[in-house]
Amino acid sequence: MSYQPPMGYYQQPQRQRTPGLGAGITSIVAAVLSPIAAVVSVPLGLAAIASAMTRYNQGNDAWWFGALILAGIAVLLSIVAVISGLVAVFRAGGMNAGRITGIIGLSIMAVNVFGIAFMAFLVLGSGQGF
Repeated sequence: MSYQPPMGYYQQPQRQRTPGLGAGITSIVAAVLSPIAAVVSVPLGLAAIASAMTRYNQGNDAWWFGALILAGIAVLLSIVAVISGLVAVFRAGGMNAGRITGIIGLSIMAVNVFGIAFMAFLVLGSGQGF
């Protein structure tokens, strides 16, 4: 005969709550994808300038639309990364996985913002020689 413990003897293992983890992961993914969209929009903008300069390709606005759409996606992903990072940091109760991923997403976004500002100053400075 085998011994069966009473029904209330075993307790279900408690699930660990990590509030803000989903928002933190979203922040990291958006912060990584944002500069990719920005970098892809730059060649499209250059192609739009080149196509406007050629006399054989009048009225071709598809390059401009592509560059503007990708630049808009980059801005939208930047906003999503910042908002979801802040949600993850403030929603997490203690120093758990949600807060850590939110901080990582915000720090990636901070590096992106300073890199984009630096590239804008480079572009503005290069135009001074003309």
